[in-house]
Amino acid sequence: MRRWLIAMLMTTAGMTDAAAQSCTPYPETFAQGFYRSSYSFFNESPDQVSAVVSPALLGKLQTERDCVVKHGHCHLQYDPWLGAQDGSIGSPLQFQRESQDTHSAVVVMSYPGAAGAPAKSVKLKLRKAADSTCWQLDDFITPTGESLAAILGASGK
Repeated sequence: MRRWLIAMLMTTAGMTDAAAQSCTPYPETFAQGFYRSSYSFFNESPDQVSAVVSPALLGKLQTERDCVVKHGHCHLQYDPWLGAQDGSIGSPLQFQRESQDTHSAVVVMSYPGAAGAPAKSVKLKLRKAADSTCWQLDDFITPTGESLAAILGASGK
């Protein structure tokens, strides 16, 4: 019971941090907080990431989760932060704003591969929430250039 409570508090604290970071005017700050607090957004309950993921992407994540529950696996077969390669993310991480306008931004997160693997980068496509000034993840571009929204929207199962 105590472990469950500690895990729940840590999850809630992380989501509070991510939600607070989403209201920053700086998309890079949101991206850093999102990486720290919501790394497993693609594998989490959509309820846990609803504040930091756009409604369109959230719907696709929910459909994917329902498919996984029903079939065991579906469209996403790998960790999108790493791409189709095994491995891990090395340090240091770099977050750089690629573009921004009033309602959207793109942040590139670059990182060296661990154990001498080549450097990689992902793109976080952000948008402002409809009813606030908070950032939300609207799409995620993997190191191989694949759109997570397109992967999750693929027809099939």
